[in-house]
Amino acid sequence: MTVSAPAEASVVPTWLRRTGAISWRLLVIAALVAVTVWLAVLLGTVTVSILLALVVAATFAPMVRLLRRRGWSASKAAAAGTACFFVVGVGTLLVLIVAFVPDLLRIADAVQSGAEQLRAELVELSIPPIVGAAVEGVVNGIQVWMGTALGGIAAAVGSVVTVGILSLFLTFFVLSDGERAWIWLLQVTTDAKRGRIDASGREALDRVGGYLRGTAILSAARAAAYAAFLWVLGAPFVIPLAIIVLLGGFIPYIGPFLAMAAVLLVVLGAVGPQAALILLVLMLVTNGIVNNFLRPAVYGRSVRLHPAVILVAIPAGAAVAGIVGVFAAIPATAFAVAMGGALVEALEPETALRSERMVSGWLDRLAQWSWRLLAAFGALAAAALVVAQAPMVVAPVVLALIIASSVAPVSRALRRRGWPAGRSATVAVGGTFLILLMLVVVALIQMAGPLSEAIQASVQGAAELQDDAEGTLGWLESVAATFGGGVLETIVSVLEVVAAIAFAMLLTALLAFYFLRDGSRGWGAVLDRVQAPWRREALDRAGSDAVGILGGYMFGTAAISAVGAVSQLVIMLVLGLPFAVPIAVLSFIACFIPYYGGFLTTGLAFLIAVAFGTPTQIGIMFVYTLVFNIVQGNIVTPLVYNRAVNLHPAVVLLAIPAGGAIAGVAGMFLAVPVLAVIAATWRTVLYVMGERPVATPAPAGSGDAMLTSPEGVDVLGVQPAD
Repeated sequence: MTVSAPAEASVVPTWLRRTGAISWRLLVIAALVAVTVWLAVLLGTVTVSILLALVVAATFAPMVRLLRRRGWSASKAAAAGTACFFVVGVGTLLVLIVAFVPDLLRIADAVQSGAEQLRAELVELSIPPIVGAAVEGVVNGIQVWMGTALGGIAAAVGSVVTVGILSLFLTFFVLSDGERAWIWLLQVTTDAKRGRIDASGREALDRVGGYLRGTAILSAARAAAYAAFLWVLGAPFVIPLAIIVLLGGFIPYIGPFLAMAAVLLVVLGAVGPQAALILLVLMLVTNGIVNNFLRPAVYGRSVRLHPAVILVAIPAGAAVAGIVGVFAAIPATAFAVAMGGALVEALEPETALRSERMVSGWLDRLAQWSWRLLAAFGALAAAALVVAQAPMVVAPVVLALIIASSVAPVSRALRRRGWPAGRSATVAVGGTFLILLMLVVVALIQMAGPLSEAIQASVQGAAELQDDAEGTLGWLESVAATFGGGVLETIVSVLEVVAAIAFAMLLTALLAFYFLRDGSRGWGAVLDRVQAPWRREALDRAGSDAVGILGGYMFGTAAISAVGAVSQLVIMLVLGLPFAVPIAVLSFIACFIPYYGGFLTTGLAFLIAVAFGTPTQIGIMFVYTLVFNIVQGNIVTPLVYNRAVNLHPAVVLLAIPAGGAIAGVAGMFLAVPVLAVIAATWRTVLYVMGERPVATPAPAGSGDAMLTSPEGVDVLGVQPAD
């Protein structure tokens, strides 16, 4: 029995219906935000690198635009901006390493001494208990903040280096191609709304960039003034304390106050109360000048956030991304607030809202998108769970698809010569595996003795570094332990799973044969299930694009491995180190595993240099190991994959570490081909999922395709519902 609208209204009050309509929409939006934050945390290195690159690009954007107006090309101007970031970043890192990190513990002890001195002074002054408790709380808070901040910086050195390298290359891509990416993103909306979003986005970017540049200038001025005061007063740790003031200036309200208090505590404990009082007066005068005269001139048009928003954003950023999130919280929040109004307007439906509408149009559309995206995420999570439960089945299937796609041109050439499908597939797949097997067997025969000696030499090299911990090579002990431990653990793991690998390779070869022989018939059977001819044609084209992408990926990976193997061979031959050929062969095989493969083989070569080389050879090999892994992972790999699978280098640069964070080594290997297939077919998928053939999707790789129909219908459109 259907309940009429009046009867329903009499059973459920209007206020409750409206509350329910708003509540479920808010819940699904909050759930989508939670999932997004969880993914951002899971991909922490990638997320922080993107945020840092965007922040740096916003800071240097005016310089790049000025160079472009003077006739510089986009790449040249972006390279100049990136070079400035590199100089500033490396200079800051060197200052931190040389002048700041060695004094961390002593600064913490000085703060502790100053806190004890302040407590003693307060006891002598006999101040009221309430004031004493408040001061005690502030002092304890400063000590906790100092300990947490300094400990976080010391513990995050490795992560900071990784993020710095990634963000450096991303900054170049953002400065050179950010304009095109922004225009591409704006295509998801209509012309009427596109101008509003574009103007808001550019204004927000300018304001964020101005805020960062202004903050850097004000923090540097305050730090320079404090350093001069400390030097005149004869205080210790002048440069490290100035660095603390400089970094604290990037945390609004809280940072400058805590940095100033920490400096005062150090001076109180090391010099005395009179010097601390003089310094306090000088600091207050400096802050007054900076806030009342320098700040308005430097900032001009900048972000305007309410203090309450800032106080919430800073701990939220710390919870999401640690110390980096603290510094990125305000720029990210400012950009989101500046863009909020334009995005709400863009989400409003084109048609006028009905008078009886329970919720706003933009909230309804956002909720409709949110629950559908959550459903899509759920389906992907279920698929990932299935894959995780049967890796020995899924991995051979994926590898077989990649191999079959790689040798498909050979099979087609044989078919054109009149060979039957079975024989051509046998020759293409069997010949490929036979050649690879012969190369591996020959390599193993040649490497059997030398490889054993190389491993022993690597272990000996690691042992020598440990024995020389107090000597000139002691600083390499941790590096040797990492390389040596990783190599030995990898070898043991390979020996333990050799039978499983043999079975997987046999299954991969058989599946590749069947995919190549019967793939067209199987694909035809799938297409026969699609009734609409226009959908069938689009899916067939998407399948062909996917096969070509997978084949290009394998050839690209082989090219990357060849570059790594040849460079490894050349450097070892030039230095006169033993085992150059077997290490090069091992490097070619291992570099099919992105990042890890090259890291392990270059580490093995480095330890051989330690065991058999001179100090000069060891130093050269260490520099080569660092440069090779940085260049191979951040320049060669993105550029080769860009040509092989038509993905932007920035996407490749982020895809590999993201895949590693999600699915380990397998994720690193599969991230690029999966994204390449998606990039080549997503327009076709959207086209096929539509209700009617409004337009033919743009070919794979075209960057100017619109996400709107020929009639100009907004693809974000969702029918409003209560």
